[in-house]
Order: sequence, then structure tokens, then C-alpha cells
Amino acid sequence: MWKKGRALVAMVRPVQAYKACIVWLPAMFYGHASLRTQARTLALACLAWLLASGIVYILNDLVDAPKDRLAPDRCHRPLASGALAPWEALVLASGLLAALLGTLGQLPGRAALLIGIYGALNLLYSLGLKKILGPRQAIIAIGFWLRLQTGAFPVAAIPLTPWASLFTLGLAYYLNSLKGLAGYEQPEHRGYRFAMGLGAGLAGSLALASLVAICLKRGVEGTMALPEMPPLLCLVGMHRVAFASFDKHHGKEQSRGFFLDPVTVIAMVCFMAFFIYG
Repeated sequence: MWKKGRALVAMVRPVQAYKACIVWLPAMFYGHASLRTQARTLALACLAWLLASGIVYILNDLVDAPKDRLAPDRCHRPLASGALAPWEALVLASGLLAALLGTLGQLPGRAALLIGIYGALNLLYSLGLKKILGPRQAIIAIGFWLRLQTGAFPVAAIPLTPWASLFTLGLAYYLNSLKGLAGYEQPEHRGYRFAMGLGAGLAGSLALASLVAICLKRGVEGTMALPEMPPLLCLVGMHRVAFASFDKHHGKEQSRGFFLDPVTVIAMVCFMAFFIYG
């Protein structure tokens, strides 16, 4: 029973829960006590994204199970290893869907629309787009942007600047390009590596430039005392994750680059503190 419970938890990828926290970024970027005044709405939106991403992971694993059994880095997944039967995964997905619908019922309709778009894009991703370089990273980046939109007006009473959207899209594409680079180590993939490296560089530069614009705005408004610090801390985190992407122990899991490196964790905590406390 214990093993079955662990397998059910593994299906929804709890280590990826940090992605749902993107809904809090608009409040953090905007300041003006919006983290406190909009806390209930943002918590519900975060829960909705946790449930939605769990469903997507389950459906993706159902589609990929035959190939995962033959892949050394994925054969341990619950469906591929036989720890869970397909019907058990579908029952879990149905339970998550019921909880998701209940949560969305307490949020404005735009939240359901954004999560619906996320579901449709990830269905296309699972059915074949993840095999195509570029669209694969773009779909993942758009997923982060949809989460960001769910944390702003009209779901929550928080304005969202274009710079926040560009920062989220750029950083998400950058991180997922690094993930792709880690998977193309063979000499015959040299062309792919160049394209993905170029994309990562451009996306990372866009993210940093957008973050500078956000910080300058907060600095001019007087709501951030040291606006130069968040871009610097973000650069430290990006640098550390870039190196971790090519570490055999981290492999393709970007979350390990964040949470297993103390320097990156400290940089990201300080990054958030500067925004929250100014």
C-alpha cells in the first residue's frame, strides 16, 4: 500500500510544484501590498495549476509509457515500471479533474480559459510536438506565461506589465533550452546544439533586459531601494543552472539545478525578498 501511494504521488510530479508558484509573480513584481490583499485568489489559482499540471503529467505518462520502458532515465516512472496500472492512473486523473473543476468554480472564468488553453497545448505536445525542436520549448514557455496571466487582472486585481510577460517567457525558454542542450550531447546533434544555444542566449538576454525594466520602474516609483540587485541575483541563478544542466547527476531535471544548489537557492530567496520588501 505504501509503495502504491508513493507511485500515485510520483505521477503528479511534486518536485515540479514550483511551476504553479508563477501565479504569484505579478503580485511580487507589482508590490503595493498586493501579495497580502490578493492572497486568497492567488492561492486558489496556484492550487488550480497544481491540479491541472498533475493531470497533464498523468496523461503524458500514459501516452509515453511504451517508450519510457525502453529509456534508462524514464523506465522508473510508475506506469513504465508497472508500479501503477493505466486504470489506476486514470482514476487519479479523474479525481484531480473533479478537484480542479471545484477550484475553478471559485475563480473568474478567465482562469478556466487559460488552463483550458494549457491543456490543449499539452495535448498537442504529448501527441508529437515535443519531438520538434523549438515548438517543444515554446509550448513549455507559453505554459509559464499562462500561469503568470492567471495571477493578474481580471483573475486577480493586479496589473501586469508587458515586461513581466517578457521576463517569464524569456526565462522559461532559456531554462528549457538548457534542458534540451543537456539531451543533445552526441556529435551528430551539433547543429541542434548551436540552434538551441543561440535560442537560450537570446531568451536569457530578453529575460534579464525585461527584469531590468521592471526594477527601474519600481525604483522610479520609490518602491524598491536597490533595483539593481534582483537582475544581479537572477543572473547568478541562471549561471548556476546553466552549469548544472550539463552535470550528469542533474541531467534533464531543471528543478534539481534550482533546489540542490545552495548558491542558487540563496540567490532566488534574496531575489524574491527584494521585490516583496523593496
